[in-house]
Amino acid sequence: MATKKAMKEFQLGDLTLELKLTTQDMVAIEARLGNRSLMSLFMDGDGAKMPSIKDCLIFLQGANQVHGVTDEKIAQAFEKFLQAGNSPIDLITVISEVLQESGFFGKKVTQSKTNSVLQLEK
Repeated sequence: MATKKAMKEFQLGDLTLELKLTTQDMVAIEARLGNRSLMSLFMDGDGAKMPSIKDCLIFLQGANQVHGVTDEKIAQAFEKFLQAGNSPIDLITVISEVLQESGFFGKKVTQSKTNSVLQLEK
């Protein structure tokens, strides 16, 4: 049975965004990023990196499911988001959460304590 992917509601300035990534959204965002992988937001050949504001705003616009939210509206809302005392790091945290909730990083694997305990034979 198919499961519905989670939608994350996010307040960006005066805009309420509903963020979710479908395969189609991922392909469209990657095209706008110059055919770079979504993983390139956080990693390059040298390891971890911070995504640019431009790339973050492209991601938000592409993952947003609310109709009629343009790049210009996203940029204006981001300005209000910053004026309200938020930082770009807050935005990056939201993007990471959306990627995780959308299954981009794969399923979370948990290990029970009973599986990790070694039993010694006498």
